[in-house]
Amino acid sequence: MENRGIESDKRTRSRPAIARRSIPKPAPNAFTSSDAEASAPPLITEDTIATSVSSFDHSAHMIDLLKSVLEDGTVTSDGSSPETSEVVSSLTDLTRTLEDPSPGGNHRSRDKNVLKGGRIEDPQMPPVKDVLEILRWVRAREHFFRIARISRVLPIEYFEEVCRKMYFAIDDYTEIDFVLANGYLTYIFAEHLITTGLNDYREHWLMCRKNLHDAVARLTLLLPASMDAVAALTLAAYDAMENAKATVAWSLISSAASLCQTLGYHRPIPRRRARDGSFASTNTQESLFWSVYSLDKGLSLQLNRPPNIRDVDIQFSFDPESQPRSIRLARIQGKAYEQLYSPQGLSRPVLERGHDAEVLATQLREMIRDVHVDMENANNRDPDENEDPLRVLYLQCHLVCHTSLLTLILRAIPSVGSSPSGASDECVAVARLALEIHHQCMTSIRNCKSDPQIVNKYISWAILNMPFVSFSVLFLHAVRTADDADLAVLDRFARSLQPKDQASDCSTHPHRIYELLCRAARLHIESKTGGLDGSMNQHSLESLLDIDVPDARSLETIRHGNLSFDTDGFGLGNWYREQQHFLGLLNEDAFQ
Repeated sequence: MENRGIESDKRTRSRPAIARRSIPKPAPNAFTSSDAEASAPPLITEDTIATSVSSFDHSAHMIDLLKSVLEDGTVTSDGSSPETSEVVSSLTDLTRTLEDPSPGGNHRSRDKNVLKGGRIEDPQMPPVKDVLEILRWVRAREHFFRIARISRVLPIEYFEEVCRKMYFAIDDYTEIDFVLANGYLTYIFAEHLITTGLNDYREHWLMCRKNLHDAVARLTLLLPASMDAVAALTLAAYDAMENAKATVAWSLISSAASLCQTLGYHRPIPRRRARDGSFASTNTQESLFWSVYSLDKGLSLQLNRPPNIRDVDIQFSFDPESQPRSIRLARIQGKAYEQLYSPQGLSRPVLERGHDAEVLATQLREMIRDVHVDMENANNRDPDENEDPLRVLYLQCHLVCHTSLLTLILRAIPSVGSSPSGASDECVAVARLALEIHHQCMTSIRNCKSDPQIVNKYISWAILNMPFVSFSVLFLHAVRTADDADLAVLDRFARSLQPKDQASDCSTHPHRIYELLCRAARLHIESKTGGLDGSMNQHSLESLLDIDVPDARSLETIRHGNLSFDTDGFGLGNWYREQQHFLGLLNEDAFQ
């Protein structure tokens, strides 16, 4: 590569002399980009992807919550104060935006480097020297949490081969190769930024991310069925989720799931040939399938849509003891949708639905115990430069996600006692617990010496990509009981999401939405206590969710940076006593 002489010298450092500087036509049996213009729409438009930094997709639950506040007369602007009118107007605009997040989605823009026929003229890529350095860096850290996750899509060695083909190829590379290489490099450059806090590769990360977005926008709806195509779509879906683009991720993972089923990855199959003519490992194909499965189940629950992959169609044996935690979680998410919150699940008898919810809750509690054990082991281990410095932080994020999902599952269990709405004391306690764990996790994130983008990644995965019903449960309870303590917890939650850069606090940013809901709750409480005119309808707010919350409160104390919960009043048994012990691991000094 360095022997290209004068031509190579004329290039900038950010533009290596790639062996082939254009993406040629795919194989004869595949669609070309020019064919696609006439025969198939793009899978994802570039405009849709490009909005990732200026808009956020939210769960179907959040949209329903906002619509309920407005349509049921929870807040009205008739004869109300200016502040109430402002809140009503803002909530109305937000609801319209979230229901139609990409009004310009039918417009397909083109990258300036794309020529007629869909080929790329001289694509920009990071210098080969830096790519080799980052690949070596990854090899020594395959056990890191995020690197291990990407390795389940395809092995590290496979991605290295794709990058080698991009930079040193004798033969041409395809659009799928381009997506794979840039998707992988985007991921590992971001991991280097997050793990080290160094800015050495920031420009490379941004360059590869733009390449990825541009290339995904050029993919056609009809892709040839191959392992590489499935992996490319999965990488793109991961990127979309980390940029709070759930609807984009759903389109991508739906296509990946369809290709998986076409290839027979959902059942034991004979080995298939890989890109170099050798046979791909069945373990590689099975691992890729489970990566698609996990994303599919999570997005299904988030967006309230039937999953693309049904458990009854999977012919692999499932052993919880040998499966990664991500797959176990995905199975619980899938069952939560199917048994509890799908149209069929919601129509089931209450007691039958509640029984299934308790089974899922038991499984999830066991997973939470496993996370606690991992956290104890990580905290008790002597510092090692080869250990993932963010492992405990990622385990905290797992606790937020798991506890939020547990709240959602417990909502389906009828209350034993006088609760008029059917919500159990345990559901309320877990909702408070989730908000407290989130607070400790955000404290750790703010204190750790990492790249600022880790905050956005956490919000995307823990708050947006998992229906965060804990806020809704406590929101309703605070409004019904005029509970200042719970409202203060909600206010603290909203403040924790505020971006440091005020310019990035767009209308659909989670901080903006939760702040408006907190203001609406306070206005209602003031109205209820005579502070304002009757501008909120209490009865309609009580029907905001399909549950009500009894007046039970968890008393929290902070001693020496550790959390302690008084749960004796709940009668919730040993599980919450365990939480009292393990929450001590979430101390504010962990990442200073």
